[in-house]
Amino acid sequence: MAQLRRTVFDPSRVIMLSLGLGLAPWLVPSLAVAAPDAEDDDLVLDDEEDEAPASDADDEDSGASASGSASVSLGGGAKASGEGKRKRKPKEKDNRPFFQRYKPTNHMLNAGGYLGVFWRANNHGLFDRSLGPQPSTRRSNFDAGFRLEYMPIPYVGVGFEGGGMPTNSASEGTSAHFFAVRGHVIGALPYRLSPTLAVGGGVLGARSAGSDILNSTDPAFHWGPGAKFYINDWVAVRMDGRHIVTGTSTTGGRAHHGELLFGIEVNIRLTKWVGDKWREQRSDRDDDTISDYYDECPDEWGDGDDGCPTTRDGDRDGIDDGRDECPEEWGDGPNGCPIPDSDGDGILDISDSCENEPENYNGFEDTDGCPDDLPDEISKFNGVLEGIRFDTGKSTIRKKSKGILDEVAGVLNKYEGVKVEISGHTDSKGKRDKNMALSQSRADAVKDYLVDKGVDASRITTRGAGPDEPIADNKSKRGRAQNRRIEFRLE
Repeated sequence: MAQLRRTVFDPSRVIMLSLGLGLAPWLVPSLAVAAPDAEDDDLVLDDEEDEAPASDADDEDSGASASGSASVSLGGGAKASGEGKRKRKPKEKDNRPFFQRYKPTNHMLNAGGYLGVFWRANNHGLFDRSLGPQPSTRRSNFDAGFRLEYMPIPYVGVGFEGGGMPTNSASEGTSAHFFAVRGHVIGALPYRLSPTLAVGGGVLGARSAGSDILNSTDPAFHWGPGAKFYINDWVAVRMDGRHIVTGTSTTGGRAHHGELLFGIEVNIRLTKWVGDKWREQRSDRDDDTISDYYDECPDEWGDGDDGCPTTRDGDRDGIDDGRDECPEEWGDGPNGCPIPDSDGDGILDISDSCENEPENYNGFEDTDGCPDDLPDEISKFNGVLEGIRFDTGKSTIRKKSKGILDEVAGVLNKYEGVKVEISGHTDSKGKRDKNMALSQSRADAVKDYLVDKGVDASRITTRGAGPDEPIADNKSKRGRAQNRRIEFRLE
């Protein structure tokens, strides 16, 4: 009676087809990165080329013509030629931090291969148990295969892996190989150096042309962490671990296998051709020949490089945005920017003779923006004005005091920017309310005298302090005489 044999899954054709698909991006890289046909040459796209301007020599020679050719080979010799050479825009320098570059994006298709080590379980059941006990095979085996992944978002995706692990059997005296075909869900973090985690299932089996017993296939669960590093937008290297669990073993329980894999892969970022960015790069709502993706005014026709009208005045400062160095900030400067006031003294730098030194506003040359001191001829009148006398109990200025006031009036008329506060003071004799009124009337009398001499009344303020601000002792005659005074405070 013929010995019964277990019906096993023959994956050889699947593996050969899978390996072919996995190596396709390496053998024909032009297929992996093929760009879509551009439908509108008028749009400015990041993956198109600009036409080089004609030289003066071309303009002078009416019989000259420009021609160029481009060829694409996919195993054949097809070539295309066209009029006019095209020049690619220079690539801008990437100033992002190192680990912020080339991060994964939505809609990524990753294809590549791997090499590594496969450790089979000692109690594995990857043989036909109806034909005898477990044959010997190597514990550690070389591992090679390919993988294909699709990541709709940077965090989650799906993947497929297929690989073979050549081995030999001393007990059977023949060579064999283990194989794995599996699919999984992938979790990842969207960084240039991206940690990953895969969880899924498939089959793990053994095949040998020289021994019937080494032909078996078991369902397998697997999981494992990994890490991926993006070298650039198109290429990444990675390392992955796989813990593989099969349901049959020689001990009646599960068998636990392991893999350590090192791989390289091509990353095709499909957002270059699909999604919102792709649509915006190929649409031009305002028909100004600048695609909406790059147009800063996508709904307004513009003749500027940014897609906005050069005659636009966004900040309403009277300077077109095309010439305005501060197009979003109202400015009174000739370049469209606000004229600065570096020292914060209220005088704009354009009129400030001392841009970094604030004006001290003492009434003398206060419009030049520079700090300055009052001239001696006027500063000497700051404080108690000596020699001003009044009739007792009255606000009548005595004749001998008028010479001093004439000198004061002359200086004030000379320095028209200086303002002055005149305060009247009395001694403590008598009632306070009468002294307050007397001090005020005496200050007003001095002001009236100066106004009569031509000083602008708006430059003079007065106040009566009465006996409240003594500068000497009111108990003595000399002290009371000192307290009866007129003070100037220059402003």
